[in-house]
Amino acid sequence: MSENKLSFTLAGLEITTTEQSNPVIPTWLAEALLVGQYWHQSGLLERLQQQVRVSRGRMGRYEVCDFVLLLLAYAVSGVETLKLFFEQLESIKPVLMSVWKRAKCPVAATLSRFLAAVDEPAVEQLRSLFEADLLAHPIEMKPAMGLSDRTGKRWVVFDVDGTVKATRHRALVSASTHPQLKRRSENACAPGYGGRKRGDYVRTRSTIACAHTHEWLGTFAAPGNGTPKPDLIRACDLVKRYLYTQGLTRAQGIVRLDGLYGSASYVSELQ
Repeated sequence: MSENKLSFTLAGLEITTTEQSNPVIPTWLAEALLVGQYWHQSGLLERLQQQVRVSRGRMGRYEVCDFVLLLLAYAVSGVETLKLFFEQLESIKPVLMSVWKRAKCPVAATLSRFLAAVDEPAVEQLRSLFEADLLAHPIEMKPAMGLSDRTGKRWVVFDVDGTVKATRHRALVSASTHPQLKRRSENACAPGYGGRKRGDYVRTRSTIACAHTHEWLGTFAAPGNGTPKPDLIRACDLVKRYLYTQGLTRAQGIVRLDGLYGSASYVSELQ
């Protein structure tokens, strides 16, 4: 790097510039470090290393926790794409990885190969880890939270929302001189009902949230039309366990269905 400097005086102030690079620290770094520190102190990191396994042909120097830390930082960063995230990450890689005492940071291509190797058992292991921590350390629901009817009975509302994401595929060249066509979204999306959304393939997702504490209790997704009824059964089971954790009864819970679940056929699953 060139060390050429340029100095001049303006309005009594001496200004010095240099060609040496001095990247700006991302604004989301402090929040990412706090999240990483919480995982380390609460024991989540240790349970992650012991319980979550991803089968890969060649893992190299990285472990599952390295990629989870990157995805957590990406989630709190609010950056639109992974490409922009890795550009901001370049200058603070050692700082971010040191919060979990990791020496090396995976590059974008390594993260992409890892996500392609993640199977359904690994997703369920990670989901169970999140659910156990959520039920062990929930936000305390104070008596003022919730809804009260005219008889004074207390109710807690949960939102179960099903959404559909449509994907439009661009045209690909199909010829004997080109390799076999392979789309990156072929495992995540499948043909299905898109509703008002235009697209060739869709992906269906269901989310569960507590309306009073604003906690995300879970999310389930599948290609195509998904599995809405099994997802609703799992959501109700999670809501029931959450109510018991808060010292409430199952009868005090109200499940508000929206989006995909706007049909009377799902009432039997609630019952």
